[in-house]
Amino acid sequence: MRKIILTTMLVLFYGVMMGQCVTNGALNSTCSGDGFNGANCVSGWTASHGTPTVMGTVGSNTWAWLWSHSNGGEGIMTNYNFEAGRTYQVSFRVRATTNISNPNNTVLNSTLNVRAANGLTGSSSTTIPTPTSSQNIWSRTVTQVGSNWTTVTLSYSPNANYSRLWFYPLMTANSSTNGSAQIQMEVDDIAVTPPVTSEFNFQNAGGTVKTDFCPGEAIFLNGTNSFGENQYYIDVWRRPIGSTNAFQWQTQLGTNGWTAGQVGVLNLSNIFAAQNYTFAAGYEYQIKLATASTPCVTWVESTRTFRVLNNTASPAFTYVMSCAANGTISVTATALDTSAGINQWWALMETNTPGAISDAATIGQVGAIQSGNTVTFTGLSRTKNYYIKHGVYGNCVTWNEQRTALPQTVSWSNYTTNFNVAPSANLNGTVNVTVQAHNNPVFVYHHWSIFYAPNGSTAGNTNVPNNPDQCCNSATATFSNNLIVNEWYYIKHGIWNDCSGWGETRKAFRVVIQGLTAGGSPNYVIEEMVVSPEDPNNFNKSSKNTFEVSALSPNPASSTDVVSFKTNTKEIESIQVVDFMNTTEKIKFNRINDETIEFNLGSNHKSGIYIVKVIYKDQSVVTKKLVIQ
Repeated sequence: MRKIILTTMLVLFYGVMMGQCVTNGALNSTCSGDGFNGANCVSGWTASHGTPTVMGTVGSNTWAWLWSHSNGGEGIMTNYNFEAGRTYQVSFRVRATTNISNPNNTVLNSTLNVRAANGLTGSSSTTIPTPTSSQNIWSRTVTQVGSNWTTVTLSYSPNANYSRLWFYPLMTANSSTNGSAQIQMEVDDIAVTPPVTSEFNFQNAGGTVKTDFCPGEAIFLNGTNSFGENQYYIDVWRRPIGSTNAFQWQTQLGTNGWTAGQVGVLNLSNIFAAQNYTFAAGYEYQIKLATASTPCVTWVESTRTFRVLNNTASPAFTYVMSCAANGTISVTATALDTSAGINQWWALMETNTPGAISDAATIGQVGAIQSGNTVTFTGLSRTKNYYIKHGVYGNCVTWNEQRTALPQTVSWSNYTTNFNVAPSANLNGTVNVTVQAHNNPVFVYHHWSIFYAPNGSTAGNTNVPNNPDQCCNSATATFSNNLIVNEWYYIKHGIWNDCSGWGETRKAFRVVIQGLTAGGSPNYVIEEMVVSPEDPNNFNKSSKNTFEVSALSPNPASSTDVVSFKTNTKEIESIQVVDFMNTTEKIKFNRINDETIEFNLGSNHKSGIYIVKVIYKDQSVVTKKLVIQ
């Protein structure tokens, strides 16, 4: 223990010395004349050589007067610890004269010098000493400096550690051969500003640098990289983790904020606990450290932050399922606890049992493990069983997980099983029919097949020979074998994907001749009997209503006639008329009473066969054929 205390004392002593200012840089003296030797009139300064003179008025303003000629002279020095690699600001006032009126250039080119040195000992001898090592800080000729007081301010970076600051003039020329000349250097108001820095980081008891701590963990401030300070000041501010509001002041170190010495390594937790302040979980803390080297440097500040994380976390999450563009199920999961310092772990697991989440029922992991507050799993199928496994953990949080089973189906909207039928024919009276599925918002598989439809009925299952079923990726199909004019058929179109099961539409039609083309060939058109979607519950649409429509009257009719029919419901939404080119027109209708509906086609309808669609509010459709003469 004694060794540790002694080491600490030495470090503090060196730090104070390292952060020193120049003692008595004003060169104030208690005497005049020879004040730098034994009399000790100039506090903090001694003669490096010769007998420097105190000039000026004692008690008011004094300064040093130094001479040199014939490679001898006078100089002054003071203790100052320069550290290699640091940058110091050095300033002083200086002027230079000679003792003769017309000195030659040899005399005027003599120099005034400021150096940092080691191994420099004081002596009254006029011989210029030779230090063990030194570095030039500043040097100018007599001509360059001149006889007027000049303030010099410069930056100096030592190439080694030095312990002395040294001022002296140097005239190497012989005085007797240069008119008995000597040079004279006067200097005053000497100051060195040390490069005080405020540098620190946070670490744990083991010395690991970190900025996230757990509740109760000791928090250390390591300020050993700060430089030049002889005192420091610490402020504590905080705000909730994740907040963007300003930090709020909490406390300061000590009663007045300043602590003597160098920063070193401080146990912030213990120091502030002794002041009845603790670092609480869930907050981000801002530490402001100011260092100073009084009286030279009064304040150098730096700021760092650390967080004290919570040691609990919830693995709860929500999820949303949807049908992806590729027709598979996608599920997006979002963590409910997004506290700082929590790692989010996500995996999609397949099981052999609906609703199971146990390891025993788990077949394996599907896809890669994911991280983040929100994740998306894609490519799920309704024919398989899944659960999401979500774990949370962190430096302060042990593993905690939640498993949630997913339903096998997902609903999606704006789908359709409907399709268009378009005919073509040759002169022999045989036809082929091309069907085109309506667009769906996601990928679906398509199944096409064609059957006989006696009297327009879509209930039978007798295939038209040599027209095989067509499946599964094409939204179009063509049937061309054994199809004849005026025969009723129906096409069954089914769709499905990994999101939902089978849904279908059956559409009864026949190809009829409606007049002749300009070249005299038959004009073939489609006559549809019924368009009725048959959508199972897994597509979320099913009509349980049975609507009836009586025969249209008159039929045939002229384009100017008022056409009427009777129905058993008031739930009609619209009436549409479809011509032989499959062009659909929505027309106005009037309700005469609870049963009777009337509408007028208008004079723009040409002679031909039309399909009248009565569309109900649940989207059920009943069709009737109307002939216009």
